[in-house]
This record gives sequence, structure tokens and C-alpha cells, in this order.
Amino acid sequence: MDFNKLGQTAAKTDDMSVTKSFERELPKAGLAFLRLIGYIEMGRHESRNPKYKPALNTQLIFELSHPRHLILKDDGTKMPQKFTLRINKGQTAKSGYKKVFNMMNKALGGGHTHFFQMFDKPLLGEIFHKDNGQEGADKKTYANLDNDGAFSFRSNVKEDELSGELVTIPVPERHNDLQGFLWENTSTTDEDYVSMWDSLFIDGVREKDGKEVSKNWLQEAIMNNMEWEGSTCQALTQEHISLDDLETGSVDLAAAAESNTPVSM
Repeated sequence: MDFNKLGQTAAKTDDMSVTKSFERELPKAGLAFLRLIGYIEMGRHESRNPKYKPALNTQLIFELSHPRHLILKDDGTKMPQKFTLRINKGQTAKSGYKKVFNMMNKALGGGHTHFFQMFDKPLLGEIFHKDNGQEGADKKTYANLDNDGAFSFRSNVKEDELSGELVTIPVPERHNDLQGFLWENTSTTDEDYVSMWDSLFIDGVREKDGKEVSKNWLQEAIMNNMEWEGSTCQALTQEHISLDDLETGSVDLAAAAESNTPVSM
């Protein structure tokens, strides 16, 4: 065999001289089994669009466990994908933040006053794909939990059309740890605040554009927010108090959202 010729052919689809950055697999479109596993307030940031004012950024992290959303690990086992919904915090009826909360609250039977209280509860939704309208190499496809602003959250309990009985669609148990952070929440104890901050830390470095960059992007993004200087979070985690001096064990995220009284998980 002419291995040189075969190598030239293989290089058309597998050029080893080119360094590629890691690309996370896009969640497939269609029905999704969901559990909210993360709610992170990132602080106030400038908008990329100069027409908009700075806003309080939040991230809602969902675990996707439908068979179509399981990804293969190096050891051959499968695990759920994660989906992050980035949305600005707002209290008005027209804000996307409020719409997401109201729809999730309704799908989960109501009675919730904060996203933390919705952690690990089974939901159904739908993943939609939408491209950026470009062609060729500039074309990109994005996965969304909404279709032109209409979010797809709904209960996993529905009425059978024939029998009229309630049928529960099973959503697999949670695989990943819960993760939450409240920015400048005055009712949270110092210990819980530091515990939440500690849970965001990501160790190690990765390669980006030929350079090594920290994986600890969550904490770094929060520290880059417009209100970091002089904040409670800065004082507790960077200046006066050492993380080693505090017991940063588990924290009840729902309780932290409501009061300053710690409750065991």
C-alpha cells in the first residue's frame, strides 16, 4: 500500500497540523427531560449592544437526560448534557427572566418564590435549533429552550387523552451536583456566601488560541462585573476573611435564597 498517498487522502478530513479548540456537542432538537441544577448570578455587566443599559446577568443551568441528550464519556459510559440559559435578571412582567420563572413555577405546580426552590425537580421542555442566518463558514447553529421567545417548559405529569388519568413521564434522577450563587444577597450568612462562592471554583487551565487560560471562568466573570469593587463578595472572599478559616460545607440553596438561617441538605 502507498501510505503516503493514503496519508494525503486522510489529511483532507483529519489534518493533524491544525490545532482545534474543543467544541461542545450541540444538544439535539426535540423533547427534553430537564432538571434545574444551577442558578448563578454573575453581577452587573455592560451589554454587548451599546443601545442597552448594563444588566444583572444570570445563568440557569439545566441537566438534559433524554436519551438523545446523553453524551459518551471516555470510559464508555453515558452522562447527561448540560444546557445553560443566559438571561438578564428583571422583575417586570415583560422581562424574559420573569417569563421563565413564571412558566417553570407553573409547570412545577406553583408555590415557588425563587429559582433555588426549583432545583432538582423534573420538567419537560423542548430544544429548538436556530442558525444565525449566515452562509458557509460563517454559519452557526444555536440550541435554545425557546422558539422566538416562547419558552417550552411544562410539567412531566399529563392527562391521558383516553382514560383521563394522570400519567407521569419519568425524568431520570440527577447526575450532576447542584450549583448556586447569589450576588450581594443581604439575607445570606457569611458562611453560606463563601460556600456558594467556593462551589464555583474550577481548577486547571485549558488552551485557547494557542495560549493557556484558566478554567475558573465563573469566578473570574463575577469578579469582572461592574460592582465587584467594594462588594460584600469581594470583602468575604478576597480581603478580610480567609476561605481556610470558614467551614465551607454543603449549603441548602433554597434556604439561602430565603433567609439567613442555614438548613441541612
